[in-house]
Amino acid sequence: METLAYFSNIRSHIQTELKTSKDSIFVAVAWFTDAKLFDILCQKATSGLDVQLIVMDDEITRNCSIDYRKLEVCGGKVFLINNEITGTLMHNKFCVVDKTNTITGSYNWSIKAQSNHENITITRDSEELAEMFLSEFKRIKIQYHGKDPLKKFDVEIVSKRLTIIENSIQLNELENIKNQIDKISEFQLPSEVQVILEKVNSLKYADASTHIKEYLIRLKALTIFEDVGLEQLIWQIKYLEVEIIALENEKATIEKIISDFVHSYTIAFGELILKILKLKKEKLRTAGRNARVEEYEKAEEEFNKFNEQYKQEKKNDIKDLSDEEKDELKQKYRKAVLLCHPDKFTDDKQKEKAHKIFVLLQEAYSKNNLKKVREILSNLEKGIYEIDEETKVSKKVILLDQLNYLKQRLEELHKVLEKIRNDKTYKDVLSIKNMEEYFNQEKERLELELKAFENEQ
Repeated sequence: METLAYFSNIRSHIQTELKTSKDSIFVAVAWFTDAKLFDILCQKATSGLDVQLIVMDDEITRNCSIDYRKLEVCGGKVFLINNEITGTLMHNKFCVVDKTNTITGSYNWSIKAQSNHENITITRDSEELAEMFLSEFKRIKIQYHGKDPLKKFDVEIVSKRLTIIENSIQLNELENIKNQIDKISEFQLPSEVQVILEKVNSLKYADASTHIKEYLIRLKALTIFEDVGLEQLIWQIKYLEVEIIALENEKATIEKIISDFVHSYTIAFGELILKILKLKKEKLRTAGRNARVEEYEKAEEEFNKFNEQYKQEKKNDIKDLSDEEKDELKQKYRKAVLLCHPDKFTDDKQKEKAHKIFVLLQEAYSKNNLKKVREILSNLEKGIYEIDEETKVSKKVILLDQLNYLKQRLEELHKVLEKIRNDKTYKDVLSIKNMEEYFNQEKERLELELKAFENEQ
């Protein structure tokens, strides 16, 4: 957790926090007349973030140049509080960004506040503090506007979010779960989904995982008769696409963990290992005994194989990224996969076009080429690649063929993942608690091994 107080350039510090937000922004201020800050909220709401604003409904608000309805048009929410009706003054001044960072202080988000002697305190990476302010935000909202009405249950959306939760549990990426729970809770839920949420909220992840799998299997177990509706077929296809892409993402994540480790290890110790293998080979060659011919050939093969691997890894241009950039790389890669995965398309031409883009995307992801991944995602979102989903045809035969193909593909992926999860290198990497300490120990071990070979010469 980091807490910093600011007494000058307050507006610029608030702008920085808002612009770097990735998930949500909740603002509760008495007066909000700063158009530049308001425009940032609108931009974030347009990009899909959960943006909500509580502000006083008085003469200052009514007479300022901001049209607060614009935020709702952009996808955000505005809650006006009229103190003439309520008889109380809403005097809060706080903001919660991404449910972890909190901005508090005496500064109202107004033009006038810029010339006043004001202050703010920004606390980062404290979910506990952020949750306290979010609770207050909800309390104010409910007190004056009541609870948000629950949406009608959407089995497709809820199933997708449950799939994300299940994969997050399997990948131990638990930080992704809360946001999905919040989104699911916006719906009227059947009892079995409520049980799942209770398990997750109680941190009983193993039980929750089992319940999710059972629930999704029941949904998928719909029998397909010849007279089944096309909407049902399309829904089943969509569900399988989501599950396949989730498994593909897990596969890509594991493969990247392995390849990144192999690359780092080979680059760090390649010279040392080559020296050891060369000395080992020379020792066996000079031994001059026929009994060791086979051992020498094996040592030579080992040397040549590693030498080729070392040369290849040196050629691989894998960029160094900060933790923040790594998170962005993963998020943008997964978003792009949803748009261009070949299994989403039945038309051969579309599938071929998607496959080419998917290969480029995977290559950029494997090399930590964040710039290229950004470019591919941007082009996909703008429609530059012109991959239009032409699979929503009315012919039941084509839909059934696609459904059967996806079922087969899903089964293949499960088998591949079962194998890759048991990969020795992957298990070894997961067992390393401190990578820096591990590399130091490996360096010491390899140097001792080299020294031992050198002393035998």
